Amino acid sequence: MANTIGAHMIIRNGDVYDFPWREGIRSVIEHVDEFVLLETHSDLDNTYEECLKMAREYPKIRVIRGDWDGDEPEGHEYLRLSRLTNQCIEEVKSTWQWQVQGDEVWHEGEIQEVLDIMHFHPHVRAIMSPFHHFVGNFSTVFPFVYQGSFRMARRDSTWRADGDAWIMKFSDPQDNAVTYSHAHCYHYGFTGDLEKRVLKERKFQDLFKSKGFPDPRVVAMADCGAPASMAYLFQDAKDKGLFRPFEGTHPAVMKQWIEDHRQYEEVFA
Repeated sequence: MANTIGAHMIIRNGDVYDFPWREGIRSVIEHVDEFVLLETHSDLDNTYEECLKMAREYPKIRVIRGDWDGDEPEGHEYLRLSRLTNQCIEEVKSTWQWQVQGDEVWHEGEIQEVLDIMHFHPHVRAIMSPFHHFVGNFSTVFPFVYQGSFRMARRDSTWRADGDAWIMKFSDPQDNAVTYSHAHCYHYGFTGDLEKRVLKERKFQDLFKSKGFPDPRVVAMADCGAPASMAYLFQDAKDKGLFRPFEGTHPAVMKQWIEDHRQYEEVFA
């Protein structure tokens, strides 16, 4: 018998930060049995009301709330991301757990591979997926700090978020039955509205003060009201030859979002 699949997402100020979070949900919703959508009492927009609207559109979605402010040590506020992710993990009751972050989308042309693994490979405990990290525009990708990550694991494993939400670890070595898929996760966190992007970068980097953030360049752009420039922030990576042209296709659910954001694309000289 096929396994059940439950997805989850944490979201905060999803619209004012210009996350394609609705597209991320839509890219997987038809393939899952449940979707836990955790909203963290957004303080800059009406994300909670928008989550409820999504739940009315898709009955598989269950909206819950999470406390953004916790007891994380000063300078280590990024730990709240793993705390909230683990809250989602506890809520999902399906055989498999699928983490969908607010700026990540899955491609309908690739997704069948991970679905087959989850349904028909009982020995597999977790799935590692490669990433397309888009930067500045929709035709340039770069390796970022990780080129692959776990996004799916069995619920009865010891899979938990550690540190930032993208880092997933297993406390039991027996859960290390991992397989690697070719189904990419499409990461759009460095694209979108330039003014919203600098606000998002400034707020997000403030969570990582113990790790040397925020970047002074981000602070300068935010303080003077300038829009974010990925060409400015990532020029060193470009000069080192880390950027590559993206010659594939984007997920179909991203078509309108991309068209709406073409005006913000940057060209790297």
